[in-house]
Amino acid sequence: MGRKQEAKKHMQDGEEKQEQGVKGTQTLMRALDIMDEVIDGPIRAADLARKLGMSKTTAHRLVQALKSRDYLAVTRNGFALGPKLLQLGVLATEQIDYVRVARPFMELLSEKTGFCVFVGKREGDWSRHLDRVTGNQRLRVATAPGDRRPVAETGLGKALLLDEDEATWERLYVEAKGGEASRAQIDAYIAEMRIHKARGEVLHDSELGDGVRSIAVPVRDAKGQICVAISIASAAHYLTDDVRPALAEQVMKSAEQISAAVGFSGQR
Repeated sequence: MGRKQEAKKHMQDGEEKQEQGVKGTQTLMRALDIMDEVIDGPIRAADLARKLGMSKTTAHRLVQALKSRDYLAVTRNGFALGPKLLQLGVLATEQIDYVRVARPFMELLSEKTGFCVFVGKREGDWSRHLDRVTGNQRLRVATAPGDRRPVAETGLGKALLLDEDEATWERLYVEAKGGEASRAQIDAYIAEMRIHKARGEVLHDSELGDGVRSIAVPVRDAKGQICVAISIASAAHYLTDDVRPALAEQVMKSAEQISAAVGFSGQR
């Protein structure tokens, strides 16, 4: 074989490999399109073909391949998400680094408001601060990453409890008070938590006597469950009732952005 023929063959081989690569990418994208459709509920192969503009033969071949690897499962109403995807979803949730995901949104919120911004999580009957972005105000809130407090007595903690029932609110409040809480105090706390739940945000005055006020909002994961909470904090004379609504809106927006970043679709 001459040099020209060898060069021509080499070029043809390269073109064939490139074409195979393109076809492989197209097949992968079509398989992903199928899983995007199945997220909304079981669907039959014929309906997938129609919605995605592919032949019934191609749709059937792809769903069978996905089913063989447990990415799809067969139900009476068509193909649904398979156990492999559910397993991957659980693993992805467990491996999320909430601090890393939340940090840029925390920095942006602190820059906009000038306040300290915190992110914290629930640890049983406690809330733990995971990260802090220091604001530009003279007053610096003393709470630091790693600090732990009873979950019922902090702004972040209350935000983490908004999905709990009233019996749990009462139990945790009484525990936070060392078992010494009057019926009137308990009723007042539950009434306060009802307001927080209705608003979707917590306005909290520190119980440490340091004059610190905070606004906290829960962050939700892909399952719609509260995973962490974000808050801003400052001296009460900066975070007054007249500026609270606008600030609460900014905290809520940050919580929504973090929720979206960890997979929350807006549905519970």
